Amino acid sequence: MKRRPLLSLTIFFGCLVFCGACKREIRTPYEDEKAGNEAQYSSHRLNDSTIIHRFVVDGTVNFVNETNGLYYYSDDIVLTPEQFGMLKHLSSHLPTTQRSTITQRFIQTWPNGVVYYRLPVNDGSLTSTQYGNFLRTIDSAFNVIESRTPVRFVERSTQAEYITFVKSTGNSSPLGWSKNRVNTIQLYNYTHPYITAHEIMHSLGIKHEQCRPDRDQYVVVDLSKVEAGKEHNYNIAFDYAGEGPFDFGSVMLYSSTSFAIDSDDPPMTRLDGSTFVGQRSRLSEGDFAGITHLYAPFNTAALTNGIYRIGTPLSSAKSFDIQGGRTDNGTPVILYSNHTGKNQQFLFRKVEHGYFIIKSMVDTSKVLTVRSAGTANGTVVELKAYAGTDAQKWYLYNLGNNGFGFSPKHASSLRLEIKGGQTSDLTPIVVGAVSDNATKQQFVLTKLN
Repeated sequence: MKRRPLLSLTIFFGCLVFCGACKREIRTPYEDEKAGNEAQYSSHRLNDSTIIHRFVVDGTVNFVNETNGLYYYSDDIVLTPEQFGMLKHLSSHLPTTQRSTITQRFIQTWPNGVVYYRLPVNDGSLTSTQYGNFLRTIDSAFNVIESRTPVRFVERSTQAEYITFVKSTGNSSPLGWSKNRVNTIQLYNYTHPYITAHEIMHSLGIKHEQCRPDRDQYVVVDLSKVEAGKEHNYNIAFDYAGEGPFDFGSVMLYSSTSFAIDSDDPPMTRLDGSTFVGQRSRLSEGDFAGITHLYAPFNTAALTNGIYRIGTPLSSAKSFDIQGGRTDNGTPVILYSNHTGKNQQFLFRKVEHGYFIIKSMVDTSKVLTVRSAGTANGTVVELKAYAGTDAQKWYLYNLGNNGFGFSPKHASSLRLEIKGGQTSDLTPIVVGAVSDNATKQQFVLTKLN
């Protein structure tokens, strides 16, 4: 499998590039809408290439633009045909149980918070410099999302579901995870990490801030001031609530004048009539909180910023230790009574998306390694000089209040564990087959500095 080196975060500034204005010849008659009286589903043709579908779900109006066989929930969110069908069903009079099931399935998150990806291939349309910038942009977007959320990006091997990227004439992404679907993220602004992050967040299942169900408590949206065919950018989401208060600093928020017929007459303002500008230069505190909430519960400690003791819920008095404090290759990693020596101090360093090496502070050139890259239950974990092998790279499963689970990259079906679940001194640290809810495979990280 091709692997990328970790690249440093490079911050670029930019803004979304929106599609050009559509003619204002056909409009949905909003002035005729009466609560409870409007049609639950209707459609009309905007032009030769676009049909506008209108749904009313529990009194909430949503629009989907069908263009060239694709269903756009906003200019940059693409629904699957199945999701489009769900909206149709939700706008009909279904029993409560069926409606609840459909709502739960409408946006699905990535299992275990792991997003598989494939890097774009240069088809010859980019110079080597442009292609390198494209890759760095993707890496930067991954890094910023991973830095403070539980989401992890892992390069695809054989997985059917993954995200990939294509340089295009616009920016768009599918919404959430779907079985057997590749999420192709289209990017016009392929050198802007935070526009890229915005689209990746759609693939994570996140909509726009102005689409929150409670948005009318914070902003005024007047659809009569929106270009014909662009109303879907102001859909009010029916299937989730916003995390925290409305976030005017969110990377997912549009500007007051977005899709305006007249930029001097903005479609969206604060309650007091003042305007605001959407930013694409950072993820806000609310953005990080929203992603974490969606993929919660997780402990989001920044592992790479300190030295940690690796403990076990089996006994708060015991932690990982380097046997005898030796530094030669092959020294076993064991469980031992807590102390303040370097034997029990470990430094986590991310070497690629989703994977860490775990250095011993006794000798930081040595890392925790599965002996001989073994895959048998009970294979010992030892200290060994770092050589970049997959048996030295660990994926961290954040188990929330239950701590972390560790899986070696060379064998994702294995988990780090305390042999036999014993707590006596000198008990070996080994790897074994995944055991759900096994305390012996759960570990607590305590920051020491």
